[in-house]
Amino acid sequence: MRIDHIRQRPVRSLLSVLIGSFFFAVPLVVADEASNKKTDDTISSFSRWVIAADYAIEGPLLVTAGGESLLYRPGDVIIWKSDGSRVGELSGHPTAVWAVEVSADGKLAATAGYDGLVKVWDLQGQKLKVDLKQHKGWVRSLAFSPNGSQLATAGEDGKVFLWDMQDGKAAITVAAHKGPVTAIAFSPNGKTFVTGGGDNLVKVWNAADGTAIQTLAGHEDTIWAIAYSPTHSQFVSTAADRTVRVWSADTFKQTAVFTGHKDWVTSAGFNSDGTRLVTASLDGVIKLWDIPKQREQQGLKRQDSSVWCVTFAPDDQSIFVGTHSGGRVIPTPVAKLLPLPPKPALSPAPQTVSKPLVLTEFKSLIGATGVIADDGSVRVSGKKGKDIYTLTAVVPEGPAVTAIRLEVLPDKTLPAQGPGRAANGNFVLSEFNAKAISTDKQKTETLVMFTTATADYSQNGWPVANARDQKEDTGWGIAGAIGKSHIATFQTAAHTPIKGGTTLVFTMSQQFPDGEHSIGKFRFFADQKAPVGDSVVTPEKPNAKDNQKKKAPNSQNE
Repeated sequence: MRIDHIRQRPVRSLLSVLIGSFFFAVPLVVADEASNKKTDDTISSFSRWVIAADYAIEGPLLVTAGGESLLYRPGDVIIWKSDGSRVGELSGHPTAVWAVEVSADGKLAATAGYDGLVKVWDLQGQKLKVDLKQHKGWVRSLAFSPNGSQLATAGEDGKVFLWDMQDGKAAITVAAHKGPVTAIAFSPNGKTFVTGGGDNLVKVWNAADGTAIQTLAGHEDTIWAIAYSPTHSQFVSTAADRTVRVWSADTFKQTAVFTGHKDWVTSAGFNSDGTRLVTASLDGVIKLWDIPKQREQQGLKRQDSSVWCVTFAPDDQSIFVGTHSGGRVIPTPVAKLLPLPPKPALSPAPQTVSKPLVLTEFKSLIGATGVIADDGSVRVSGKKGKDIYTLTAVVPEGPAVTAIRLEVLPDKTLPAQGPGRAANGNFVLSEFNAKAISTDKQKTETLVMFTTATADYSQNGWPVANARDQKEDTGWGIAGAIGKSHIATFQTAAHTPIKGGTTLVFTMSQQFPDGEHSIGKFRFFADQKAPVGDSVVTPEKPNAKDNQKKKAPNSQNE
């Protein structure tokens, strides 16, 4: 089985979608139409819903999943040979099956769906091995680790479970998204996995312990599919916003956005060498993309039905297409680039200016002393313990703020020169939040929404994303790079603009159990879009010698 197989994801609560008129503009399959489907012995004659599909290289075999309808009616999992003949059926799901996954060695198949059940099968023997019961409600997506030791399951309950395939127990539980987890995929080396959710976010996780590594924003609607390139270098996400986004697996930066689908993009998958990507949509269109050139290729003929899943066959010579009226194997088109669409005239892109925020007030929950210097930095001394800093600043005049930067600074008065107050110079920022106070008479307070959190350096197991996971027992740390300045950037959401003159109130919660790991010295910057031609300013990392020369008034050694 290739790592780039396809799994299908519903969006939002499909319960509401399917009540009343089915607004996909897809006719429902009635019971009498499906009465003889189980007797179909070839893919070409099979006409039930095919929502998900995966290939086993050995055989090769194709496993499809779906049922009589999207939700309530009996589900089915069918095994097919490469010639389209039926091999057998894995029976056991009372409702529609939304996900199927074959292990890399082809020995196991996992299935899950609307019934909330996860079943692991002996694929060759066509027998049930184990039921995995942990999710509350609909299970949307599945992924085996490359070595088959783990099975990741993603559900409507917002959780991801990592199951140990040796004993069938849930070894790790991850509260992954606010809302349903709709897509999941392992990296080819098995060290990380990627999820997508109903919160429009893509998240990267450490597979060893389930800790967050990165949150990726950009989609404007629910994520439907995640597919990893076999080359390890990138992965893609598709969504109900009709886009396909390509992400670097190394930097987690967005490298391309593919557009052109007219409806929700339900599926995506790479060929065996990662040079071609296939995507499908409820608009019935299947598109092929040249990944190195980031261009669309000549695709397949438009399908008569909405497409729920697509995947390359192991030999890359054909593509399986699953729809609400069955599935079909279609020869892969010869690679032919389509002409580029005409480029619209573009205005010069605005540059980003980082301006220091002048802090006007510092408060410590436990009564520590914070001295605000002329350069905007704050030097904290005095009482130690689990603490929450509250700081106030006014946004400089200019365009709306696009990000807040927190720069932690070394100082000779701090242990190991800091920037933290712990004996080793480290800190743990448990949670970072901000609220904006409007400039009008009402002084309305609004919570600032951050879409991503990145940093120039994070301690292993303590990424900066932990400062935004709403968990006080996690946080951002910098062990391994003590005594240096570091910058964390919190990107603001587009729908919560922060204008010049707005008062910002920051809270920095530091709840590490020993009560020693608070930040000793820091300052803030605000990123603003500047008119083209203005000089771009970024926070400079201070020279260590310069830091040693600067001493905040009334500071004391610790």
